[in-house]
Amino acid sequence: MSKQITIDQIGVPSDLKLVNRMKILEYLVSREKCTATDIYAATKISKPTIMRALQYFCGKGLVESVGLGQSSNLGGKRPENFAFSDKRKILCIALWPTSITFTLSNLIGDVYALETHPHIAEERLDNVFQSLEAFVMPYLKRQGVALSDLYGVGLSMSGTVNYRTNLLHYNSKAPSWGRDIHIENYLRPIFGETPQYILDNAGRACGRAILLDHPELAKKRILSLFCTWGLSACLIEHGHVLSGKDALIGEIGHMIVDRNAPVPCTCGKTGCLERSVSLERICELLEPDSDLCKQDEPLTFQKLFAASAEGCPAAQRVVAYLAHCFSVGLHNLALVYNPDLVIFQGDFALADRHFDDCLKRELAEFRYFPEAGIFEVQYDKRDLSWLAARGSAAMLRRHYFASLQFD
Repeated sequence: MSKQITIDQIGVPSDLKLVNRMKILEYLVSREKCTATDIYAATKISKPTIMRALQYFCGKGLVESVGLGQSSNLGGKRPENFAFSDKRKILCIALWPTSITFTLSNLIGDVYALETHPHIAEERLDNVFQSLEAFVMPYLKRQGVALSDLYGVGLSMSGTVNYRTNLLHYNSKAPSWGRDIHIENYLRPIFGETPQYILDNAGRACGRAILLDHPELAKKRILSLFCTWGLSACLIEHGHVLSGKDALIGEIGHMIVDRNAPVPCTCGKTGCLERSVSLERICELLEPDSDLCKQDEPLTFQKLFAASAEGCPAAQRVVAYLAHCFSVGLHNLALVYNPDLVIFQGDFALADRHFDDCLKRELAEFRYFPEAGIFEVQYDKRDLSWLAARGSAAMLRRHYFASLQFD
């Protein structure tokens, strides 16, 4: 009888063989090749158990022998090397309001072959996915990847995503799309019935990628802030991304922080954090004759923070306002989530020292917070498209190993 098991299940005696096999397979996947001795050193599983598992995996076609390694300094028999043998790929797509990005990943490594195309999301979903198909098919051909080579397709986008049903509940950046959309119905005509499909919120995909480089953070409560064409948060506890019944956990862009804001947010409310820290709001706050408004090219966060760092009074005034808005939001989040670490990603990862000082000074005014601060603040300047691809690929890899059947 076959049985599904994931690595984070607790192994009772009847499941110990299955747990050991998953540990061995996960180690194999994390290496280009390894020997039974390498696996023993990492897992402390007995060598006879490891050899039986390797024989089982080879019989299932998951693992293959890749030749003999080097003998030890004492000589003796050369050890046999083994490698994970499933060569299928994962395709990650970031379908964002102003661009489409493609990346590939194998089942044992990181993402590669990143390619971005400017794209404005259209009102009709049929047209959106026709454009996506026109970009992705030449991309796969250039990379030498056939549709039959794909294990899965991960699609990250803005909006609230139900991870249990793979439904897009609502996308405030494209309200004409409607509600509760079966995105798979638009992907299957392009990629077929064979691949696994996962829909991912862009902010959660980027937040999930943090743990790939810093597994030690799995024991902490993390709040990552996705700041670009939208604003959302990824809440991570004990290595797991929180979503909630209605996928609203992390939608902090629509937290009310400034009732005096003159223009409503796209969600319909006035004073949302997302609208309050947007470039549109910044332009409203800057004086019309400010040098920042007179430049030939549009204002960007990078220009704003650079001007603030250089001591521009108008820029520093606006940056202080942005820090105030975030301090209100983070103050409220700290009371209900109590994170150990807050990480800015995207536009606000470029923030200058003035922003950081203003933010921490305002947070320190709350007397319940420790004098040293209730959480650490970091700024992750890495490319968001790359982070989203890594996060979505990791999710599909987890799906792959959780779905394996063991006898």
